[in-house]
Amino acid sequence: MVRVMDLEELEQDALKRNIPVMQKEGILFLISQLQDMKATSCLEIGSAIGYSAMMMVTHVEGLQVETIELNDERYQEAVKNITERNLQDKITIHHDDALSFDVSQLQHAPYDCLFIDAAKAQYQKFFEKYVPFVLEKGIIIVDNLDFHGMIFDIDHIKNRNTKQLVKKIKRFKDWIFNHEDYDVEYYQIGDGICVIKRKEKE
Repeated sequence: MVRVMDLEELEQDALKRNIPVMQKEGILFLISQLQDMKATSCLEIGSAIGYSAMMMVTHVEGLQVETIELNDERYQEAVKNITERNLQDKITIHHDDALSFDVSQLQHAPYDCLFIDAAKAQYQKFFEKYVPFVLEKGIIIVDNLDFHGMIFDIDHIKNRNTKQLVKKIKRFKDWIFNHEDYDVEYYQIGDGICVIKRKEKE
């Protein structure tokens, strides 16, 4: 029988292969947010190999995670990882582009939490498409908002593509922080995380 790697080993293996998994302090912060609100459902945009979804459901009692992954290889690996750990009853994974995904296929809406950790250039589009499926008192968590600190020093980025990407992240950050409908808290954890909530209606 093949031994199943524990999640810590899986994380280290992913890092060695340059697969983007959420930094440890970031995932622990996400888990604590879900625990504090006693979340029972989370929609994740960007599954990668399933690491963050598996961390969430193994640390938050009664949580269902629904997750969408575009990349074929990562999707196949995520399915394998989830199945090997018998977590397929807690994690629903879709192989699709989250931007063109048919939202009628969502199985656990509305959600306590929307977690966005996919193509950074598309953060605003992901947000606008999926925020209607978040409960009124729910939260939206967005990772990688500092992009290795580059967001604070855009003028010195030499690579043109990287510069364009960082500008898009900054645009999303400016847009959401100035949005009249949302309260945003920023945390310098991992690679920069923000927690977004709807403003209380007066």
